Amino acid sequence: MWRSLSRRGQIRSHSRNVYKKIFFYNKGRKMAEILEFDKKIDELKNRYQKAKHPIAFNFRDFCSAWKWAKRSDVFTHHIHRYPAKLIPCIPIFFLSSKICDENDVVLDPFAGSGTVLLESIAHPHYKRNCVGIEINPLARLIAKVKTTPLNNNELQLKKEELLLSLKRKDITPIIPEYSNLSLWFSRNTQNKLGRLRACIEKIEDGDCKDFFFACFSSIVRKVSLADPNIPPPVVLKIKNYKKTSAKHGEMKDFLKRNKRPNVNKLFKQCVEDNEKRVKSLSEIENVAQGKVRARIVWDDSRNLKIGKLTAKGTIEKRGARAFKKESIGLIITSPPYITAQKYVRTTKLELLWLGLADSKSLVELDKETIGSERVKADEEIMPTNIKAIDNLCNKIEDISKERAIMTNRYFNDMVLVMKNSYKVLKKDKKMILIVGNNKVCGHNVNTHEMLAEIGESVGFKRELVVKDRIRSRGMITKRHKNGGLIEDEYIVMLRK
Repeated sequence: MWRSLSRRGQIRSHSRNVYKKIFFYNKGRKMAEILEFDKKIDELKNRYQKAKHPIAFNFRDFCSAWKWAKRSDVFTHHIHRYPAKLIPCIPIFFLSSKICDENDVVLDPFAGSGTVLLESIAHPHYKRNCVGIEINPLARLIAKVKTTPLNNNELQLKKEELLLSLKRKDITPIIPEYSNLSLWFSRNTQNKLGRLRACIEKIEDGDCKDFFFACFSSIVRKVSLADPNIPPPVVLKIKNYKKTSAKHGEMKDFLKRNKRPNVNKLFKQCVEDNEKRVKSLSEIENVAQGKVRARIVWDDSRNLKIGKLTAKGTIEKRGARAFKKESIGLIITSPPYITAQKYVRTTKLELLWLGLADSKSLVELDKETIGSERVKADEEIMPTNIKAIDNLCNKIEDISKERAIMTNRYFNDMVLVMKNSYKVLKKDKKMILIVGNNKVCGHNVNTHEMLAEIGESVGFKRELVVKDRIRSRGMITKRHKNGGLIEDEYIVMLRK
């Protein structure tokens, strides 16, 4: 059916011709834009094949040439803070090319808070279904909320009910059982957060409930007594700031304010901000109609399965099934770095208040995380059969057995991840790795090179390695004196 664009008195076929012209213009512009990304990938591949070393390339600068590819607080990217987020420009770059067919499914084995998942379904030209694997339940919750459209009328109704219930005086606060909780939150704050959580728990609708829990979680750190300038929670100590500095006064005010914070006001503001973000997601027609979906399906990329994501980022594992072989058209992922980020420690306050972890399970979750520093001193160092990796572990062992075990375990875990990725990826399709190099016990760890070698050992072909400078100081990571400073990201393209 054609919508008439003609003025009164014009024949019907004229409107048909006008419509056709508009259609082909839009289609042509789309193809021209996509071709630019394909041309750039081919150019980078050719340069890499000749140079045989990483090619410098700025993803932000390249994507900024396209209005639709610019990224800041768009869609739901800023719905919740999360450590070491992947910059959206990198997945946008590869999702805008023909290395993945339009109907292919995208996989992110280290989904984090859902950057790749969101970009897969929100892409203006190629909207693709995407599945993710993520071990941190907070990240799973954020990723779910970030990629789930909500009915605005239902959300408003639930919000009114929630705000009304907060005025009641007979609410029993739900406060985490944690021995050092008073170190992080004043009694006043604990009571206010506990009341808020209790009210959210009574909401029946699952998607709206998770939305409010994400908003609740996003203010936990803001009302804590943790130093806001340090990502992992560290109790704020005014003496650490020079009295003559502006920061000293700021931190003094921060500490005073957070002993009796206005929790409800902060929560309401967060809800209002995030409502706008979710609304922008719901305005994407294919997303709103459920024609394209993104979902976290499992919690361990060393053992790929498909379960069901339920309330508050919990994975229902009963009835889980295996991934089909060669069912994935593109893998884009940013694996954890060795010693670089303590994801569990950085998010522990939120995990506690959401009821997703306690003292014991925090430790267990950290142990299970790839790249964890929690290893046993008597753990055996198992050869990876990758010469560069095994030699590195031997050198580190001369300085620290514990660090050698940690490094060895990391790469052996990544061998399993790469094997699983190869198994589920379609033939001739790509795996994109985004990773930074760092140091362990003073030894350079060329993680990108070692992961590429692991990939080649399981059957992948290395096609491209690109180096991109990290601009965001929030992404530059230094763990400790032995950890080194990560200032560059390496993007490795592997082909099955």
